[in-house]
Amino acid sequence: MADENALNPQAVYMQAALEFLKDARRLVAFQQAIGIEGYPRSPALSRFVSKNTPEQRPAPAPLPPPSGQGRQPELEAAPGPSPAEIFSEISGCRRCPRHQSRSQAITGEIAGKGAKLMIIADTPSAEDDLAGAPMSGEPGRLLEKMLAAIGLKPAEVHLSLLIRCHGPQAPEQKSIDACLPFLKQEIALVAPKIICVMGQLAAQKLLNSNLSLLRLRGRFHETNGLPLMPTFAPDFLLKNPEMKKAAWQDLQMIQKKLQAAG
Repeated sequence: MADENALNPQAVYMQAALEFLKDARRLVAFQQAIGIEGYPRSPALSRFVSKNTPEQRPAPAPLPPPSGQGRQPELEAAPGPSPAEIFSEISGCRRCPRHQSRSQAITGEIAGKGAKLMIIADTPSAEDDLAGAPMSGEPGRLLEKMLAAIGLKPAEVHLSLLIRCHGPQAPEQKSIDACLPFLKQEIALVAPKIICVMGQLAAQKLLNSNLSLLRLRGRFHETNGLPLMPTFAPDFLLKNPEMKKAAWQDLQMIQKKLQAAG
C-alpha cells in the first residue's frame, strides 16, 4: 500500500515544515546552551523554544555599583532642613491660637551638631517671651549653676522647648501637635549625646507615656536611639527647693553617662 503522505502534498509540506522547525529548535537550544544570545528572537519563537529547552535558572542580579558611582539621584536621601529653615518656620508659625498671645516664637540657638546635652523644657515663660530665648531670668541662672556642677559649659548645651509660644493657659493638644514636629526636627539636627527633658509634658510626648514626671525621672529612657533623662525644670525647683536633691541625682547620672561616652 502506498504511503498516504506521498499522495497528499499538504501532508508532505507539513512534515517538512515540522522537521525544519525541530532542527531550528535544536539549533536555538544549542546556541542558548553555549551562551549565544545575540540573535533576534520573537515572542512566538521564544514560546516555541521554551517548550523543549531545559529550565534555566534566572541570571543573578547585577552587582550594585561601587560606592559613589552610578547612583540614581532619586535614591539619594534628600538633605534635611537647615537651622535657619527650621527657625524661620517656627517664627512664622500660625498653626494654633497661641501665636496671638506671644511676643515672639522661641527658636533657640544651635550649639553645634553633636552637642553633649540637649535640654528641653515644656513651655516658654513670660521672661522667655520677652527675651526670645528659653529659660531666661532666674531659672536660667539656676540652670547654669546646675550645668556647671556637672562640668558642662553653656556652649556644650543646646536649649529648646516643646511649645514655642508663651500663653496665658496650659497648651492644648492642637498646640502640642503643631510644635512637636519642630522639636523632632531640631533633635535630629543637633544630634546630642544625651537629652534631658525638664518638664512632664515634654517627657510624656517624647516618650509616648502617660506616667507622671515623678515616675519617669531617676532613670534613662530612649527616644529615636538617644538616651533621655526626665527631671524637674529650674522654675519648678525654685518653687519647690525640696526637690533639688532628686534633680541633682538625675544630673549626676547624666554626668556619669557623658564621662563614659568620652
